[in-house]
Amino acid sequence: MCAKVQQDPILHVAICIATYRRPHGLKMLIESLNAQDLDGWNVRITLVIADNAPDETAQSQLGDIQGLSLWPVIYVIEHERGIVSARNRTLAEAPYDARYFAFLDDDETASPTWLARMLDVIETPETVAVQGAVQPKYRQKPPDWVDALGLFQMGPYEHRAQLPSAATNNSIADAAVIRAHGLRFDMRFNTTGGEDEEFFSRLNQTGGMIRSAADALVWDDVPENRTTMRWLSRRWFRKGNTLGRIALIRRQGVVLRMVKGVGAIGWGATLCLCLGFGSRARMYRGVLEVCRGAGMLAAMARLTFSEYSAAAVRVDRIGGR
Repeated sequence: MCAKVQQDPILHVAICIATYRRPHGLKMLIESLNAQDLDGWNVRITLVIADNAPDETAQSQLGDIQGLSLWPVIYVIEHERGIVSARNRTLAEAPYDARYFAFLDDDETASPTWLARMLDVIETPETVAVQGAVQPKYRQKPPDWVDALGLFQMGPYEHRAQLPSAATNNSIADAAVIRAHGLRFDMRFNTTGGEDEEFFSRLNQTGGMIRSAADALVWDDVPENRTTMRWLSRRWFRKGNTLGRIALIRRQGVVLRMVKGVGAIGWGATLCLCLGFGSRARMYRGVLEVCRGAGMLAAMARLTFSEYSAAAVRVDRIGGR
């Protein structure tokens, strides 16, 4: 990959981070961003951090957030509880001259060339957003079936492949397009999650393309409680529920989503009852497919699961960092 010469115009990237009760994770993320090798790109970076825990802020535990970062930091407290409230606050606080909004989570660390590889792709003509790869970093070895199913990874991707959507755990988007269309994360997903899939699928409808950056890697911190069937089944139910709710909100593909929900339950049951013998991975994959299908059908009945309610997140953070 040819490096960009220093005479190129400066690209201002606002890295948007929503954080909630993960001070250690936020510190590790900032340190990984301090170590970015920009590979010749002429970049100005601003970290935009919205802390959604006003009663127990990251700053109260880490001290001066700016002091942790080599890059300028905009650190704000978002008092309205919810993942969408925090994400929208980062967009509202981002500098007006930012050319790109990048998104990372507070339980991740970025590889040294993460931003350079994202810029390689986002600068491709007609590209409005880019999704990078995610690999898990387990705190302790998970059950073999978890790794076999790749449940905590995104990718591997074919480089610059066209994608239907993206996720805020490793993405970058054209700020001008977002501003021109007045795009914000939908408050109807504030405590349920799935807001990023809904947001990026709308961004995808603006006329540009979402592409993959195969080498723009981040690592996701995975605590032990997330490698259990209880946690994973809830996550897969929510994933299916998100797809169903998006179809209902847009009044498009509702019947197809119902058919896919029934199909996922049927396929999952087949995996569990017929094809799962001798393979724990296939059996558990079947259970998760049933959960995903049930989530889709639950959405049709206007039932939702609040994965990011205050109580649910507090339990998820127990033993977390």
